Amino acid sequence: MPTLSEGSATTGGRLLPLNSWEAKVIVGLFIVTNALFAIGTSEVAARPWMTYLAVAVAGYGAVVIVKRAPFPFPRRDTAIVLATVVVSTALVFGGVTGAGALGRATWHLGSNTWLLFFLAMRGRPGAAWLGMALMLGQSAVWGAFTGRGALAAVMMSNSHVGILIVATLFARQLSATADRIAALRERAVASAAETAAADAGLEIRRTRAAELASLAVPLLERIRSGGPFDADERAQFARTEARLRDGVRGRSLALPDVVEAVEAARMRGIQVTILDDRGTAVEDGEALRRMVETTVGILHAACSGSITVRLLPAGRSAALSIVHADGDEVTRRTLDAQGHPADAGVT
Repeated sequence: MPTLSEGSATTGGRLLPLNSWEAKVIVGLFIVTNALFAIGTSEVAARPWMTYLAVAVAGYGAVVIVKRAPFPFPRRDTAIVLATVVVSTALVFGGVTGAGALGRATWHLGSNTWLLFFLAMRGRPGAAWLGMALMLGQSAVWGAFTGRGALAAVMMSNSHVGILIVATLFARQLSATADRIAALRERAVASAAETAAADAGLEIRRTRAAELASLAVPLLERIRSGGPFDADERAQFARTEARLRDGVRGRSLALPDVVEAVEAARMRGIQVTILDDRGTAVEDGEALRRMVETTVGILHAACSGSITVRLLPAGRSAALSIVHADGDEVTRRTLDAQGHPADAGVT
């Protein structure tokens, strides 16, 4: 099951699908608009080629910001977007050096602000503000060198700072919404798991009830009809009682192969006791298979005496013990949690 943080990240990405075809259309309009601004203000630029190159750089940043990527946006892609902001700003300011009205010649300020806006929306508000600080610093340096004044150059971005504030607040709300949705999803998954477990437990109880009915009811009806009972019937009654007891006292070991081997051993006159002191099933399938194979092998090989198969409490070095007592000879086999021999001996 995914963690809450992982669920929030996935939900955040779904709440803001910037990699959709609609987003790609917006990117196309973004690039075209920047190009039109650059061409329309080329007379203001001392080096127009730098402005045109800035269009390409900003366009590349837009392509990166709408790519399919995890949420929050990967650090490498975040660094690329910040680099496009810095480089495009340097290119435009490097090309616009003259005095006079600028008009739309500083189109890159708004263009880069929208890149930073969506960077914040993709889970990187801190990086977005770093990009804004870098762009404002470049503006101040450009204003100082061109005689326009550092403060005047910075004030050209006052509305853009407001846009990024909105983006930051919206991103925070988006993150909170994603957290709530992820928490609801996690509770729904947990509830579904609990329901499935309850249904599975109910199905197991129904199956056991059906097995009990098919096993015990005919014999109970025979007993109710009254005796006398011959030796074979009495032996069958005893074996059935022992099998029912196995299902209660040794439920984790009452598997089909073990039940069959136990039944065959009892029919040969061997006293078999199955005990489950662990309380929970063995989760390792391979370990359980080895335990079952060892148990079945010992049961099939025994010719007389008594056998006690015990699943030991969890946390011990040994997981299963099999004790075969035949007269004065007692053989003990012990398996570890992986189902491998842990000890063997004859006393």
